[in-house]
Amino acid sequence: MFKYLSLFRPHQWIKNLLILFPPLFGGTIASADVILRIFPALAAFSLAASCSYIINDIWDAEADRNHVSKKNRLIAQREIAIPVAGLLAFLLFTLSFSLSALVSNLFWLYLAAYLAISLSYTFFLKNVVIVDVFLISAGFLVRVLSGGEAFGIEVSKWLFMTVFMVSLFLAAGKRAGEMISMGKDAVIHRKSLSAYSSSFLEGTLWFSASASLVTYALYTIEERGELFYTVPLAAFGMLRYIFIVKEGKGDPTDALLKDWQIMFTGVIWLVVIGFIIYR
Repeated sequence: MFKYLSLFRPHQWIKNLLILFPPLFGGTIASADVILRIFPALAAFSLAASCSYIINDIWDAEADRNHVSKKNRLIAQREIAIPVAGLLAFLLFTLSFSLSALVSNLFWLYLAAYLAISLSYTFFLKNVVIVDVFLISAGFLVRVLSGGEAFGIEVSKWLFMTVFMVSLFLAAGKRAGEMISMGKDAVIHRKSLSAYSSSFLEGTLWFSASASLVTYALYTIEERGELFYTVPLAAFGMLRYIFIVKEGKGDPTDALLKDWQIMFTGVIWLVVIGFIIYR
């Protein structure tokens, strides 16, 4: 059973917490109506994400067998047969859209948009320069917008821009980290890296980091002035991420879950935001 669970990549579900950003910043996350919808919203999106991960593993199985770390994935190792994996993906898809009915009438549209973005990335666009990082960013944006739909909250334009720039920052960091960690073999494992240069990715990293801080600062001023004092925490987290990218560790999920400084900063950031908004 654990073998099949790892196929779902549950550690990646942490990204789906972005769904909670609209009610968190809107000051309504503790309301009964929001609490009732949190589980089905997170579960539906997590299952949809796992469906896309399985399809990606099926599509990339041959290439993954030659990758330094992806070769350990179950489908690449032939520990799970492709027909079985395909059936699991279909079941997750069905369950995800069934759960969406418990959230709102239009929540399924955001699940469909997310899957369309993920599958177009997998099948067609993962090797198209710049488009690939924009699609990664789009996946984060859909999560936030789906949170607005799920909990009946209008997503601020500044929050939208902040999430976009932060996700662009993370996507550029992931590509830069891959280039550093895989060295001369990077092009073999990801074709788009043949067109990227380290200077371009580094420039994108710094550009998106700077823009993220500006848009986040503007958002805090618009939303609640005291939130402005969380900007230094955001700046520290970004600088720390850039630092570990330089060490070839640019995967955003790994950075959040394995780097204690980023994890600690994130916890403090949430505590301060919670205190300011809900005191």
